[in-house]
Amino acid sequence: MQHFIKCVCLVLCMSMMAGVVGCTTNPSVTPSDTDTKPPVSDTDPVEPDTTPGTEDDTSAPATSEPDTSAPDTAGELDTSAPDTAGELDTSAPDTTEPDTTPEPEIPEEPPITHPLTGLVAETDLSTKRPIAVMINNLRASTPQEGIQHADVIYECLVEGGITRLMMISLDYGNLPEFGSIRSARDYYLNFAADYDAVFVHGGGSPFAYESIKDRKIQNLDGVNMWDVEDTYFYRSKERMKKMSYEHCLMTTGELIEAAIKYKKYRTELTEGFDYPLDFVAPDETVTYADIAEHIHIPFSISQVTDFEYDKETGEYLRYQFNGEKHVIGATGEQLSFKNVMILFCKTGAITGDPKYRIDVDTVGEGSGYYAVNGTYTKIRWVKESDESPIHFYNMDGEPLLMNPGKTFVSVCPTSIESIVSMNYKK
Repeated sequence: MQHFIKCVCLVLCMSMMAGVVGCTTNPSVTPSDTDTKPPVSDTDPVEPDTTPGTEDDTSAPATSEPDTSAPDTAGELDTSAPDTAGELDTSAPDTTEPDTTPEPEIPEEPPITHPLTGLVAETDLSTKRPIAVMINNLRASTPQEGIQHADVIYECLVEGGITRLMMISLDYGNLPEFGSIRSARDYYLNFAADYDAVFVHGGGSPFAYESIKDRKIQNLDGVNMWDVEDTYFYRSKERMKKMSYEHCLMTTGELIEAAIKYKKYRTELTEGFDYPLDFVAPDETVTYADIAEHIHIPFSISQVTDFEYDKETGEYLRYQFNGEKHVIGATGEQLSFKNVMILFCKTGAITGDPKYRIDVDTVGEGSGYYAVNGTYTKIRWVKESDESPIHFYNMDGEPLLMNPGKTFVSVCPTSIESIVSMNYKK
């Protein structure tokens, strides 16, 4: 048994010695010029250590070419777009010159103005047709109601030395109760025609009715128009408590608007119609050299009209009946106007008329005054026909430009021209 073991050990030792002799005697092999294949190793290749971050990492052998793989840029400066600040810009320079042409100014839209007052308005009424209403001005019929809302008021003599008023209103649909309404005279039809207005009255003289028929005047009659008078006019019960029946005929803007619609009257101005009043711009003003602080108009013994200039408001306060304030019944408000015009017309009695009615020559031309801001100037008026509008001119022939505001027009006989005072001293 011991002899067997010694034999095995001898064999193993001899085998190991033979292996050592083989390694040291293996000659190196020189590759041929065309053979680029590396020598085959006698031992199995060892897997390289690919753990990142080790100094002897052989997974990516060093080469002379730069590493083009995407670097880990977390927390590092981004060099993908090089910082060129401070370096010379070699791109083509911008040779475009700056546009120094100023922006064109867009003109402001002119404000909407009221065609009968020249005041700034919210809505355009330039083509709307107004109404012209006969207003009673007998002392027994005063105070009137609602006429403070008129845009323009006319005053002219009728028979007996009394005067009658005519109120002209453009935005009449909103008028509260107004009146009392009284009878027509034929020359008032011409005043209404100056504004292309629907004529509103309560009765009239034979001459007025004849003219209404011949001229086909669109009118609303509160006394003799059977299909209108009981529906669109009424007698005020409050006024009838203290006045006689003829001084109580009233209406409202809403009723007049409904009556015009019922009669199918025209509500737009005649095409090409030109209102007689012209105004300066709302932010401008007109003043004259001659003083007109107290205008005094002696129509007759029973009717003397005065306008006194109020410097605080810039308007003329109206008085009548020899110094009484002209006030509105419901409010006690005194009538006042920015503009006062005085027109002189030939006036005379109608021959043979039993009521001693008068005729006023409103066609042709004549003289007058225009007062505003406590000053006045002489003017001329021209009216070519009954239907054409009147026009006003300065004495140099230029159209009269008025200050924006309400206007009172006093139509006076030429016979009192010399006694009308523009700066009356009591």
